[in-house]
Amino acid sequence: MEKKIPLGNRQTAFLLATLTAIMPFSVDAYLPAVLSLADDLHVNVHLIEKSMSSFMFGVAFGQLLGGAVSDVKGRKTVALAGLALYAAASVALTLLQSIDQLIGLRLIQAFGGGMAAVMAGAVVRDFYEGREAAQMFALIGIVMMSAPLVAPMLGSALQQLGGWRLIFAFLAAYSITVFLLVARFLPKTAAKGRIDRAFFGGMIRRYIQVLKTKSALGFLFFQAFSFGSMFVFLTESPFVYMKLYGLTPHAYAWAFGCNIITMGTFNRITAWRLKNGSNAEDILLWGLGIQLAANAALLGAVAAFGGMPPFALAAACAMLSVGTQGLVTANTQACFMSRFREIGGSANALLMASTSMIGAGMGWLATELHNGTAYVMSALMLCATLAGCVLLYAFSRNAWQKG
Repeated sequence: MEKKIPLGNRQTAFLLATLTAIMPFSVDAYLPAVLSLADDLHVNVHLIEKSMSSFMFGVAFGQLLGGAVSDVKGRKTVALAGLALYAAASVALTLLQSIDQLIGLRLIQAFGGGMAAVMAGAVVRDFYEGREAAQMFALIGIVMMSAPLVAPMLGSALQQLGGWRLIFAFLAAYSITVFLLVARFLPKTAAKGRIDRAFFGGMIRRYIQVLKTKSALGFLFFQAFSFGSMFVFLTESPFVYMKLYGLTPHAYAWAFGCNIITMGTFNRITAWRLKNGSNAEDILLWGLGIQLAANAALLGAVAAFGGMPPFALAAACAMLSVGTQGLVTANTQACFMSRFREIGGSANALLMASTSMIGAGMGWLATELHNGTAYVMSALMLCATLAGCVLLYAFSRNAWQKG
């Protein structure tokens, strides 16, 4: 960048966190309203669950295009364009009347949100490197932990106050607020080229260059499948918690919030360990081990109790599994992004898009295999983590070789 952000590190982290928090607000705020939305649109609840997967596919395409365009046109321009598109789609969602409109408008909303959210990682890469970058990612994570913690509770309250349409109205208002913050505080950089045939050729070449960097791919795949494990939980937990265990939307929001508290605790540990000299790679291993153990314990509990373990046991395993995102995300991002200097926007876009697409694929698979029990959720969460571990070892194991 040609200018410095006129904010300190904590303020910069807050600004970038509000940008990134669009994603958890978009997904988590309407989780308590899934059953109500299905009733109002007269469709099966699993079609509403599939709309979450379609949302993540839209996010992925927005991230791919947004990251590449930002390398040419600048981060601020792309962020503002994405936020404007997101806000317009959110307003339209308050008026939807059918499942087709829901899926279509959510795709548009997701595309704009993906364009905007991907800018946060690229901005960090513009200003920070190595351990300092990991610390900034961790700071962003700490600030934005409030979004997935507050979102389900806020969604439940808004649903009770004015129905699920009020949730989409909130998303519109939030995106407009973030638009104004970005317009005010994020510096605009000079354009480095034009959007033409040569640009798209260059975009493809940059993505190929990223994919050829074998040592980075293990971190990409592990983050993507680790997120996939969590997205299986996001997709199936409304059914499992509210249908099988009988939780109310309000109680579900509180149970969901416990996962985020655990995530925030692990994220704080990440920031503390990085500040005291630990390597991102070593912290990542702890996250990997805890997530693997928690998912194995969850599947074991489901099997041992015939598909319905005590809720406290199932919720505790889920808390540990989902919570490990606080140990995984910042450190995989830092390890992955450290391998790219000149194409940071494209690299970050590919990382986030891969995460979104694999997460969406795992969520879609969960809805296809749904059998009315907790087996599918617990089994797919474990399978996703195992896949990430295998690919991390296959591509990036040299990152832990000293000397």
